[in-house]
Amino acid sequence: MTYKSRLLIYVGTLVILITGMMTLSFRMAQDVILADAQEHLRHAAHVKQDQIRAQREELARYTELISGDLRLQEALYLVLQLRAGDEGLLAYYRRQFGALPVDVSLILDGSGKVLLGQADSGLARQVGRRMNEMQRGHFYTRSPRGVVMAAMAPVVYEGEKLATVVVGRILSQDWLMRQEEGSSDYVLFFEEGGKVLWSSNPACRGKDVDLAQGELRGDQEYYRLHPVELAGDGGGEVPQLWLGISETSLLALLKRYQHWAQGLTAGGGLVVLLFGWLVLRNFSKPFMQLMHTTEQMMNGKLPTMKRSSSNTEMDRLVNRFADVLDALRREQDEVRRVHKKLQESAIRDSLTGLYNRRYLQEMVPGLLAQVVRDGRYLTAILLDLDYFKRINDRYGHLAGDAVLVHFATLLKHNSRSTDHVFRLGGEEFLILNLADRPQGSVVLANKLREAVASQPLRYQGQDIPVSVSAGVSCCFGEQGEGSLSRLLSEADKALYEAKSAGRNNVVVHPSCRQAESNLRQHQLKLVSSTPDNIS
Repeated sequence: MTYKSRLLIYVGTLVILITGMMTLSFRMAQDVILADAQEHLRHAAHVKQDQIRAQREELARYTELISGDLRLQEALYLVLQLRAGDEGLLAYYRRQFGALPVDVSLILDGSGKVLLGQADSGLARQVGRRMNEMQRGHFYTRSPRGVVMAAMAPVVYEGEKLATVVVGRILSQDWLMRQEEGSSDYVLFFEEGGKVLWSSNPACRGKDVDLAQGELRGDQEYYRLHPVELAGDGGGEVPQLWLGISETSLLALLKRYQHWAQGLTAGGGLVVLLFGWLVLRNFSKPFMQLMHTTEQMMNGKLPTMKRSSSNTEMDRLVNRFADVLDALRREQDEVRRVHKKLQESAIRDSLTGLYNRRYLQEMVPGLLAQVVRDGRYLTAILLDLDYFKRINDRYGHLAGDAVLVHFATLLKHNSRSTDHVFRLGGEEFLILNLADRPQGSVVLANKLREAVASQPLRYQGQDIPVSVSAGVSCCFGEQGEGSLSRLLSEADKALYEAKSAGRNNVVVHPSCRQAESNLRQHQLKLVSSTPDNIS
């Protein structure tokens, strides 16, 4: 699958994801808003129930206030027991209780006859029926103007029940409007048989109620409904009270949100498509350049990339890739330098900087081959510091290391450019040299011995005297006897003799005299084989 086809698939997938996410976001927001509105409606209905209960309790307090009035009790006693006229009763009641905020005010005798107040016959019958069932309490009944919320209490005088006091409030159209006065978002109404009987919004009166869905649709409003319970006896004839909250503005808000979501989805899809087109149009050339360069790098090359003067992301990437190639070339040069340095450190002693035993093993075969080819001497000067252990024991190992460095410096300064200087280990050092005469190596060994003896090490304010013993061995390559092990073994024997002779001494191994004899014989052979001698 090509880069372009994959990019098209990615763009299409991204468009689908944007559409799905916006749709899901709208659905979730809609569910959250509607659920919140439903919870708000339920809470408002409970608040309305509390308000109605407070009004009902207020009516109950009025009945207790009236029935407990002593003068009213006496007036009722005179009317009912002594058959006096009721003018005084009526006058006292109006004067004492006429200002109470109630719509219905009745006093009935034990037979249900109305002694004071006026009410429709239905209310009087309801009170008469309930007088036999309860002494005090509240109930609801229906009247032509609305639902009557009533409270009743007995009037007792000297232990005898004289009458029943009833006060009530008519939950009429006006009462409903007062409950929702100034609010256009709520509607409070009574419903019976799926029809609105009385409503705080006159425009809703007579409208059909969808009880299954809990909805009411007005001329311009849509309401979500919740029942408001009227706690108390209603005799089965009281219509249902409902509280509705307008969802017209909420639905309009959701509609606008849906339009925004659809617009954003379409816009996001177009932006993604445009971006994909720009990628295909602007990235193809630099991308192919990067691919070609990558393939060259895989083949072990570090090509030079032409930088772009544009400032787009892809061009900046190309320029960064060119910078990476430059950095890789610099790192490659650094690796070569470090590798060379590592090779150098592998053949040199870390303390003194002289060649180590490993390099000795590598270079000796070449020296031996040169000895055979040129007919020259290979000399070995094996040197060992005298009493080095005493220096370590007396001055410390750091001082011993300083002595080794000091001695290595003297070796470098006093040896010749053709000499190869090694540290074999500990306080033992070696000088190899190709020479025409062994005597030159003997002279060098004595020169080094004298230099060491005359230049003690100044360490931490005190002089540390140092001396060295040396053994010199030689070989002549024409004889085929120039093995390294034999050469070192003979130098070691000479060194041992130098140590035994009191140290600070140079001893030459007999191999050097033998090498001189071999050289003379070799020269005689060369002279005898020349054309002049033959003639």
